[in-house]
Amino acid sequence: MANLMEVLITCDSNNTLWTCCVWDPHNGTNLMTYRGGGTAEPRTLSFIGKDYLAAVEKTKPILHVWPLNSQQPLQGIRFILPGKASSFAVSPDGAYCIAGIEEKIYLWQISSGSLLTILNRHYQRVNHLKFTSDGRFFVSSADDGMVMVWSLAAVAVNLQIELVTQSMAGQHDPVFIFSDHSLPVTDLCISKMGMHGRLSSVSSDRTCKIYDLSSGELLLNLIFDEPLSSICLDVLELNVFVGTIEGKIYKFSLTNPPRNRDVLINDIMNAVVFSSHTKAVNCLSVSLNGEILMSAGYDEQVILWHIKSRQPVRVIKHKSPITNAFFSLNYEKIYQQEFLPQTIIHSLERTLEKDSDDMNEIEILVNKKIEFWPQFEEVFESRTQNKETTIIHNNHIKSPELEDELKKLRIINSNLYKLSIEKVIATIPVANKSKKKKKKKH
Repeated sequence: MANLMEVLITCDSNNTLWTCCVWDPHNGTNLMTYRGGGTAEPRTLSFIGKDYLAAVEKTKPILHVWPLNSQQPLQGIRFILPGKASSFAVSPDGAYCIAGIEEKIYLWQISSGSLLTILNRHYQRVNHLKFTSDGRFFVSSADDGMVMVWSLAAVAVNLQIELVTQSMAGQHDPVFIFSDHSLPVTDLCISKMGMHGRLSSVSSDRTCKIYDLSSGELLLNLIFDEPLSSICLDVLELNVFVGTIEGKIYKFSLTNPPRNRDVLINDIMNAVVFSSHTKAVNCLSVSLNGEILMSAGYDEQVILWHIKSRQPVRVIKHKSPITNAFFSLNYEKIYQQEFLPQTIIHSLERTLEKDSDDMNEIEILVNKKIEFWPQFEEVFESRTQNKETTIIHNNHIKSPELEDELKKLRIINSNLYKLSIEKVIATIPVANKSKKKKKKKH
């Protein structure tokens, strides 16, 4: 199964068999299961680099982390959070992770487990966190209807880190604050262009807002007849898919911009609708080839749609409501027996207070070759009559002429060393005789 380009990963509320599962989207085969993590909190399932899979337990303040090739969580490292998390996200490079606990956002460095800062700008529970594709920014939304865009570099760097305390934390300003929603935000979607692209948000107030992240301007306001629960873009970001609490999925094309910023969308306007779910749709994702739409909801089923025909291709039934579901690249480490991680993880700190006397230095060994200097692998022909070759491979030079020169230089250096020692020894007795003559004169 390692020849698959992409896989489908799902979580449901029934944790008797597994916490999360990897599926083959072509035939619905179960490829891998991860157990021992309880019920995963909705929209908290994330990859840590290309080595681990992480999810927050719904009923406990615990983060469960699985190696991709193991069904059981990591042993010996405890990931205890400061409180029960309602949202979680990991940066694309696996270096940082953020968690929403009540109305606060906690930021950690994964390799050291250091708690870098605590952001406290939302007024109610933080329900969604997402990083941009380049990992330089992240977006947060809450039940207060506000959406905030944060710069990772601005909030992670503290010039006076030793003076930061729990009460002083969170003194950072976001890049943008969007407060156009009147009810809790239910889902977010960020384009692949990051801050040069668009940000889409849906809310229980029946509206979908699309913003330009480069300027912070509201580009489009889509108004529906029912509360919204999920959103995603297709591969080319030409169409937006919006899921509702009644089980409908609306498709809206962004290639024909309307004259007005506010657009009303309903069934009367001959809107493109995918109808098969009987309950709220809380997860939407599009395959890498752009032909299949995945939808999952509280009706305990995952449906794969053919986008052009709007027909369901496959239905994967679960035993309880779906909490997490999305398409992902098929990582080779899922099927490898030996686990050689490239990502370093550490137990997470729970507070910002740091005592300098208790600080310990940690040596981190990474199984990764860092090519700082370029390495050349070329073959040059020498200009000698015998056309001997000089091979430069991995910065090691091999040539008969150069080896002869090196031998001559070694002989010259040894002769110079011997001569210098003889000169030094020859000056020692002369110095002793001069001292004796001076003593006799006195």
